[in-house]
Amino acid sequence: LNGNGPPLQLSVRGAPKKCRMSKRYKTGSFWLNKNNLEIVNGLRTLADRLFDKADYLSWLDLSHNNLTTISDEFLSFPNMSMLYLHANNIEDIVEVIKMRKLSKLRILTLNKNPMCVACAHYRSIVIYMVPGLQKLDNTVVVGSERNSFKPSMINR
Repeated sequence: LNGNGPPLQLSVRGAPKKCRMSKRYKTGSFWLNKNNLEIVNGLRTLADRLFDKADYLSWLDLSHNNLTTISDEFLSFPNMSMLYLHANNIEDIVEVIKMRKLSKLRILTLNKNPMCVACAHYRSIVIYMVPGLQKLDNTVVVGSERNSFKPSMINR
């Protein structure tokens, strides 16, 4: 990068710092995207080992993996506000109901999962099941969408 001159000093912007006492990272985000993960059992245990305050994890990126279900492990992060699950293999729209317990969840991506194609009213159902969402699949949720759900829409 620097031609024939001396190498430039390397600096990384945005890398989490470690807590001096616990030697664990101080961060609110965890990126596990593009890892071919099929399950996330032990996610909370891993977060507790890596992060100083895992309860404060607010952004989890598990996009571009091979997940087939929405794990109950997500529920162990009470401050989760952004969850990226796009480009996985989640087929059953009913899996989304688990996220209803994430009261602070505001941004969710599920696009490019089989359930999005298989369920004709995918967006309306997800917005109904997770009422606090402000953005779904990178698109703002508008008021009229919140009122468009009808129970008959759930035809798997």
